[in-house]
Amino acid sequence: MNTNSINTVANAVVDNNINNDLMVNNNSEVATPNAEETPFRTVKAQIQGEVQDIILARHKYSMEGLKASQQKQLELIDKSKMLGVIFHLATAEVFYEAGIELRDLDNNEIPAGTENVFVPVETADTFYRFTIDDVLENVEVHTFTNVQEFAEVTGTTTLFSRGLTSKEKIGVAALATNDEVCNAIFDLALEGNMPASTAQLYLDVQVKGVTTAMMTTGYKPKDISGLGRTYDEAKELFEIVSAVFGVNEAKKRYAVRAINYLQKSEGISLEQIHNALETIPANEVAKAKLMNCGEKETCIVTVLLIWIKSQENKRIFVPAA
Repeated sequence: MNTNSINTVANAVVDNNINNDLMVNNNSEVATPNAEETPFRTVKAQIQGEVQDIILARHKYSMEGLKASQQKQLELIDKSKMLGVIFHLATAEVFYEAGIELRDLDNNEIPAGTENVFVPVETADTFYRFTIDDVLENVEVHTFTNVQEFAEVTGTTTLFSRGLTSKEKIGVAALATNDEVCNAIFDLALEGNMPASTAQLYLDVQVKGVTTAMMTTGYKPKDISGLGRTYDEAKELFEIVSAVFGVNEAKKRYAVRAINYLQKSEGISLEQIHNALETIPANEVAKAKLMNCGEKETCIVTVLLIWIKSQENKRIFVPAA
């Protein structure tokens, strides 16, 4: 690979007045030392030991910026707790050579020959940090032979990039806040080797994704709901459902959603559900799995409800001795 990397320590202050979906830094100052020389939005960066005003260029292949809801989240977090990252910049010449239009952060087209234009090499950790960090640190500038190499480097670097899974996110939230609900969800998901969303169903609680995300930063919401079932009740229910429908089915949402529906909409008690699951014949369970009634959980609800009603009728009409 023909790249020329220059490791630098960078200071960058982002303009305060940027009003597009990438810019959410209300504390930064406008970088205007060269305002008379360039009409383009600039940031400050220390390159080869020299602080410069550079133009960050975007193109049609650039990553999307933060959503409006994420921008609101950003206003609530403590930025001092963000770990440092390496900011990779590419020189712009290869993009002009390939006929790819470049635009600044205000969406102004940047003509070829403009000085100090750099294209961010965006990764999962940096795509939004270019425009929100008060100080960009650890900058590397790369000169690629062509845009294909730029793309290959981006793709290879981000090949296995991902965010936290829902289970991992709940775990971090539990650690950051010591919240009872998050701890219960994480422990049940871990012990049952099930998705966090399924664990929430067994615990009869719902924590929204955006709430979980904020809790990973230590934020403690006031409106988080309590557990609908205790941990022990949820664990016992999971074990019973596993015995009846199989472990793999129990880890999915269908059976437990059917049970929650029976409790909340049909007024069936948890004890009645336990009794039904412990007594329902295997052929009835097979029927629930094979019925063609649209939604899988609807099939389970139908079979369980019929069985519960039939058992109640038997108790009601038991002949006197």
